[in-house]
Amino acid sequence: MKFTVQRDVFHQAVSSTQRATATRVIQPILSNILIESLDSNRLQLSATDLDFGIETWVQGQIIEPGKTTLSAKKLAEIVAKLPSGSEILFEIDSESQVARIECGASSFDIRTLPPDEFPVIKPLDQENYIELELKALIRAVNQTAFAAASYETNNVLGGVYFKLTAESLEMAATDGSRLARCQEKVTTENVNEEIAAIIPVKALQEFVKLVGPSAKSDDRVRLAIQEGQISFRTSDVYVVSRLLDGQYPQYQQLIPNDNSITAFANKMSLMSSLERTSVMANERTNVVKLSFENGNLSLAANTPEIGDSKDTIEATFHGAEPLSIAFNYKFLLDALRVIESDDVRMETNGALAPTLFKDKENNNFLCLVMPVQVK
Repeated sequence: MKFTVQRDVFHQAVSSTQRATATRVIQPILSNILIESLDSNRLQLSATDLDFGIETWVQGQIIEPGKTTLSAKKLAEIVAKLPSGSEILFEIDSESQVARIECGASSFDIRTLPPDEFPVIKPLDQENYIELELKALIRAVNQTAFAAASYETNNVLGGVYFKLTAESLEMAATDGSRLARCQEKVTTENVNEEIAAIIPVKALQEFVKLVGPSAKSDDRVRLAIQEGQISFRTSDVYVVSRLLDGQYPQYQQLIPNDNSITAFANKMSLMSSLERTSVMANERTNVVKLSFENGNLSLAANTPEIGDSKDTIEATFHGAEPLSIAFNYKFLLDALRVIESDDVRMETNGALAPTLFKDKENNNFLCLVMPVQVK
């Protein structure tokens, strides 16, 4: 196999594909990227950890067709060090299982592994696909994935609940201490009945990292769900992931419909105040106390053996009596970062009641956070 490729486009393709390589290597081949020629001027790069797979495509000049696998880590390091705008020549000797990489006066020899050992990333049935706006999916992922459980697990809490109808998309995630839900109106194709699945949070986050920066308002994404797997296809990337088995919590029942207390504050002011106050928060509990009274919101934190902090911002409060309520400040910051309005609305029924954080007027997104009881 022999080909040339532009360094910058190849660097981006390698960086994208590398996201699917196995971090805990059971089989050495899973830490490699499969590179294969598709025609005279196009290469396909593939990687998988058996649960999650990525395919990307890149333009190049194919001198001798073929396929090979190279260490994703070493390949990424080599390409990153080569000068931007340069051309790279790859020449793979299948007998010696060595790839020669040349760029200007630089050359590298890197061992390959047999491409036949690479697990096939089986494309799902693309004739039975569904389609929706890419931007809507990206927004829903960004507004929910942060609330999924972060530990490596097959537990459904390590996934995001996905529900699609002909006219709406709903996604939700919870780790047991908080819940994020996003509802979007969408235009779809081939959606004749409600579709529901639990998608591993890693798959969604990696897909958004791949396509988010270049996504345009009119871009579409094709999804296919089959045999416990889901795939996402755009013009530049193909991602496939297993789905999680199990019953997702009935999160709708956790969301209070009637809240007697509401408050409003500027989002950026509240985030800045939380970041300042949290400097003195206990590193084990991350608790910051919020107190609403007389048109102000006071924030306080303390670590008994070190000291305390206080800060105050303007806020609008509607309640029968003053409210003091405490939260894990990291949960609040996560929610505030994805709220799109300039002001944030808080709704609750008391100091120990589930509390909702929303856009000031738009109800498409909400984040429910459980308060922390403090003495």
